[in-house]
Amino acid sequence: MKRNHFLLMASVFQLALFVPLALWARKHPHPPTDVAITHLVQKNQPSFLRRVVLVFNTLTGSAVFLNVLVIPVAVLLWKMQLRLEAVMTIAMSWTNALARMGIKSAIDRPRPKPLLVHVTKPSIGRSFPSGHVASSLNFWGWLFTLGVLQKQWNRTGRRALLSMPLLCMVFVGPARIYLGNHWATDVLGGYLFGGGWFCLSLRVYLWLREQEVLRPVQRSSKSS
Repeated sequence: MKRNHFLLMASVFQLALFVPLALWARKHPHPPTDVAITHLVQKNQPSFLRRVVLVFNTLTGSAVFLNVLVIPVAVLLWKMQLRLEAVMTIAMSWTNALARMGIKSAIDRPRPKPLLVHVTKPSIGRSFPSGHVASSLNFWGWLFTLGVLQKQWNRTGRRALLSMPLLCMVFVGPARIYLGNHWATDVLGGYLFGGGWFCLSLRVYLWLREQEVLRPVQRSSKSS
């Protein structure tokens, strides 16, 4: 099966699972199962560990922070003559954010309440799906993809792009539950929506790359 077809099927599969979960989340604002999972994750919460998780989670998963961070990343890629990659860096993150805002408004699920679980830092806005998870999956997943595709980069840079993103993507979901900012189903929804959107965006990127869109013009040097 071709890579493009696989990405399209993966996107459809994840978004197909996301839709019934979103409808369920709309009808269950504070499900007992989610409360029990949060209590289990929050069983041991020393103050120092909470602060470390909060700082790391903000720097690696904050939707607002990552949506701003894509700008210098895109500028860097543009200067490296990776013009399509630079445009996709911004387009992938910002379209994801716009779509997610619409879904959050439609589902209208409230955040976890301090009366039910421990909330490290009260959050405003809606809860489903987790913006941190969806944004992290797209941003760090994209950097991971660049590390795989850009084989001409130096070995150290590629290793960083193949290791750190995986840690950030895996860490962000449990951290949101640990901090009391999201329910487990919010996190699952973030992974499904973020993964589906990422696979679809990557499918579009590979097609555009095949069409040589925004490919730098190669200047031929004149021989004397």
